[in-house]
Amino acid sequence: MKKTLFFVIGCCLLLTGCVMPHTVNNADGKDTRQPVLRVGISADARPMAFHDHGRVAGLEADFAKGLAKYTHRRLVFVELPWSEQIPALLAGKTDIIMSAMSVTRARDYRISFSDPYMVTGQIALVRLRDVSKFSDGLTDLLSPVVRVGTVEATTGDLLILRNKAKGAVLHFKDADHGVQALFNRTIDAFVYDLPMNCYLGAKYADKGLVPVTVPLSREYLAWGIRKDDQELVQAANGYLKNLHDSGKLQQMIIHWVPFYRSVYNNR
Repeated sequence: MKKTLFFVIGCCLLLTGCVMPHTVNNADGKDTRQPVLRVGISADARPMAFHDHGRVAGLEADFAKGLAKYTHRRLVFVELPWSEQIPALLAGKTDIIMSAMSVTRARDYRISFSDPYMVTGQIALVRLRDVSKFSDGLTDLLSPVVRVGTVEATTGDLLILRNKAKGAVLHFKDADHGVQALFNRTIDAFVYDLPMNCYLGAKYADKGLVPVTVPLSREYLAWGIRKDDQELVQAANGYLKNLHDSGKLQQMIIHWVPFYRSVYNNR
């Protein structure tokens, strides 16, 4: 009888061991069973997203960390070239694009957007000696004698295309190549997002580059999410509402983009 009892208890213990999951922790002590938030990011656009001592940093990185905490997910950055962001999202390789993406009709047709978190726009980066030539904004850029550079498939590129620039338009794969074209005098103006061009103007001020702080457009930045993942859309909007109501949203933006208050002060 005792042998039978011990046998039954032993079987119960074995069965309990089978059904109770064992927690496996990774190197940083986090539970690897925790749901993952895969954030698509292009870390080549200071101050929004960039590399700092081997890690992704910037405003978008801070937002991603906060959203992961809000949704109780483990954050994983998936670094991609800008042109691959939407295809990767639609293919299920990422869950959300957090990479200073402007809301456009074309993009809205393919993906859903969170509520906007920031008002921005396009501005021109030029050589200091030429800054007076672009004081009228977009009208000056469309002149037949002006050679304009943009990053391919960005809203700056779309802006110049839609307004039918009469001069030469050169496309670059990233902002660094656009800056080099200014140094080489291959182009007269480089049109890109306001935060990035202001950062580049500060970085290369001693080399004669300056941003023209006349906004060429008014755009809204938001995070891109698959249309079939409305649960994440709602979670992102809830996170943004918390940031906005607490006043932390404006604080985070101004921390990374100090000039934001004076250029766009309507958020």
